[in-house]
Amino acid sequence: MRVLQFAPRVCWPLDTGAKLRNYHLARVLAQRTRVTLLAFNDHGQPLEQPSSDLENLYEQVITVARESAYTFAKVVRGVLGQTPLPVLNYTTDSMKRALAQILSEQEFDIVQVESIHLMAYLPIIRAARNQPLVICDWHNIESELLRRYSERESGLLRKAYAKKTARLMGEFERRATREFDAHVLVSERDAARLRALNPDACIFVVENGVDTAYYSDAQIEKAAAARIEAPGRNRIVFVGSMDYHANIDGAINFAREVWPRLHDRQPDLVFSIVGRNPAPEVRALAQIPGIEVTGTVADVRPFYCEAIAAIVPLNVGGGSRLKILEAMAAGIPVVSTTLGAEGLDVQHGKNILIADTNEQLVAAIISIVENEDRRKELGTAGRALVADHYDWSRLGVSLFKTYEELLATRSNQSPQ
Repeated sequence: MRVLQFAPRVCWPLDTGAKLRNYHLARVLAQRTRVTLLAFNDHGQPLEQPSSDLENLYEQVITVARESAYTFAKVVRGVLGQTPLPVLNYTTDSMKRALAQILSEQEFDIVQVESIHLMAYLPIIRAARNQPLVICDWHNIESELLRRYSERESGLLRKAYAKKTARLMGEFERRATREFDAHVLVSERDAARLRALNPDACIFVVENGVDTAYYSDAQIEKAAAARIEAPGRNRIVFVGSMDYHANIDGAINFAREVWPRLHDRQPDLVFSIVGRNPAPEVRALAQIPGIEVTGTVADVRPFYCEAIAAIVPLNVGGGSRLKILEAMAAGIPVVSTTLGAEGLDVQHGKNILIADTNEQLVAAIISIVENEDRRKELGTAGRALVADHYDWSRLGVSLFKTYEELLATRSNQSPQ
């Protein structure tokens, strides 16, 4: 079986949820299929020497330099036209040429398109001579993310833009349910939303996951040994891409509304905001006593080694949270809003604590900080959950079996 993974970004380094999903599913698939990657490279030029991690995984890595996003012309087209800006940002002539070339030179059984942002390329894929099956991997329901963003945005222009873009993305999503051969969703909840758009769509669920071995006790302690200081478990950690609007919103609200109450009761605690490219308003939070903003880190595991709890204080967003799964794999108790844990098969009080108000967040975190037995129970139950249901090795095999099923169905339907 030959698979083309067509993605908005090269899945290296592993610093976003989308990259983690793309990389680990391809890693497992590569044990059973021949996988090629075609993706934009965000660094402004094609990768001259791909990471050995990618070379060992993919049969071939082809990258195209990504043009500037949010240019004046694109914004105007997004505001006035009928193609949403998130799609315009990933639609370029150079990628069209690269895609057409690889499809003319090689034959693939499956083309997996990583998100609806690349939907404009469907006609090129459909023109391939061997007519591969085309699958859309929905990392999120994008219209839902934008709608939720518009509801919380106070600026009138941003609010109006988000509302219109949410509507346009919704129209593209409805089209996508008809134009792709099959769809892979990260949760049953997202799958139900897609079925509501088109009950006849061919839909499968392959959840987000975690490399449980990478976050084992032995691996975490080994990673932590490189740190000069090891003050013990005194951190509350929030891990994620800190240039993503949902994480920015969550970090600011927690730091300003929740953290002062925690710090008054437990002055030895440190709130660590760990993630790449923190926005200026996130960096400014480091001025609050007891808060550190790390920026990009080479390895998050030492922070988990020193963590007493991980928080996911999100009020906007979608999909499902890989960072919850990572913290659980590391044995760290997780406190999350309902929306933050959306899409995951978790149980409040058993393997996670759900808290939706500032008062509930304070109470939940204090119950962990002040009760060692509670910490151990939640950490053990969370680790068992991810080992049983969310390890990438299981999920990758599930995706491979989905491919086999789809190809067999098409073969049976072909005229003899």
